[in-house]
Amino acid sequence: MNNKTFVIVVLVLVAVSVIGMISYLPTRFDITSKIKVSDFPMEIGEWKATDMPLSERDYEILETRNLFIRDYKNKKGDSVYLYVIYSEDNRKVSHPPEVCLMGSGVNILDKSLIDVTDDINANKLIVEKGDSRQLVVYWFKAGKLYTDKYIKQQLKVVVDRMFGKRTAGAMIRVSTDIKDHGQESALNLIRTFCSQIEPLLAKYVP
Repeated sequence: MNNKTFVIVVLVLVAVSVIGMISYLPTRFDITSKIKVSDFPMEIGEWKATDMPLSERDYEILETRNLFIRDYKNKKGDSVYLYVIYSEDNRKVSHPPEVCLMGSGVNILDKSLIDVTDDINANKLIVEKGDSRQLVVYWFKAGKLYTDKYIKQQLKVVVDRMFGKRTAGAMIRVSTDIKDHGQESALNLIRTFCSQIEPLLAKYVP
């Protein structure tokens, strides 16, 4: 290893160490979150929700109880599943969902990037388990930032912590079954739903 390479390696290691230490510094905010994402409305326009149960094992794996999974149905009986997980002190809770999905026996058939609203870019997955397929979109939130990139969210959290600001992070996932009408119909349904929840995210998932 020449001197230049050695210096670069040392600088990278120092930078990673500093970011790691900063991420655990206390902020001016109480780490006991006063935000409960379960306060998110059960009724949104024509959509009415039913909470989906979570086991104690689920909470242990996810390392937080500040989350919910709901089945929102419209008047036609179409279901959209909304999963929101949030934390002000544990950056790990909002990790990308692919590993968890594959761990539960789900096959990921395709992944791409899409716009679900004018202001929200998201990751789109086509997943399959048994005979059923779903279209899944997810994105990350840190303060006012919406992003499809996990690393961008994490950097925002670290920078906010450096300046003593709120360091909350969230992952929002929306999914629906792909039926006979195909992927385009499923995507249109998700986009319609996301356009209605977007104004509520700033209040209930700050």
